[in-house]
Amino acid sequence: MVDTTMELNELNLKLQGKGNPAYALLEEVVCFEKKLLIFVGMESCKLLHFKNLKQYRDETNETIDTNSFSISLKNMKDGFAERFEQFQINKSTLAFIVNPLNTNTNEINIEPFVIDAGSLQMQLLDLKTKDLWSIKFTELKSKLGELEVQKCMHIAQHKWTALKEIPRVEALIFGAWNSLPECYSEVKKLAYGVLTIFGSTYSCEKAFSCMNIIKSKVRSQLTNKNLESCLKLKTSYKPDLIKLSKGMQSQCSH
Repeated sequence: MVDTTMELNELNLKLQGKGNPAYALLEEVVCFEKKLLIFVGMESCKLLHFKNLKQYRDETNETIDTNSFSISLKNMKDGFAERFEQFQINKSTLAFIVNPLNTNTNEINIEPFVIDAGSLQMQLLDLKTKDLWSIKFTELKSKLGELEVQKCMHIAQHKWTALKEIPRVEALIFGAWNSLPECYSEVKKLAYGVLTIFGSTYSCEKAFSCMNIIKSKVRSQLTNKNLESCLKLKTSYKPDLIKLSKGMQSQCSH
């Protein structure tokens, strides 16, 4: 199943990285599920999407048992559908951060975010009506489209380092929502809540991965203080030194 593994590796790379909102990751998973649906129908023996398997068959003249492959692929498809079922149910909620203008409040799950449903409905209606604010999300979708073009180009050329240098999608989305006035407090609360769904999980998992690397067997000793210092070095946090220095009291000479 080399061909399928290659597809899985490509999906894995797309799901990695900091600053990817949950809705974008769900889109990648849904796309892969649809690919699996096509892969399952390999009984025709054309092997259009299995280049390595087709090459092996052509070179060896072996008879390929496509039925067994189809069963494995169907099991994989069912596994994906089961694992990501809750995300599929909340698809409208996850997509709200980039598509609030076309969102129906009845399709949004606000229960985890402790939001007043009535205020949310009124604020969202106001947001959709006023061009001054709604145009920000039209511009946002345009910027995200340009970003996706760059991303696809780098993936096609296997430029993984350049892929990491692309501006973070999360930062663009946060900037658009942060520009709204506080009269849209409930709408913004929902957007910020959705934005943190994956970001917080990624930060925690990355911290544990870094910790496992730091706590290597070749270390003679490792104190809690040293571990804390090493973890700080692995963070991407950049302190605002100017702001911090302004908050410190200057030491006058005596």
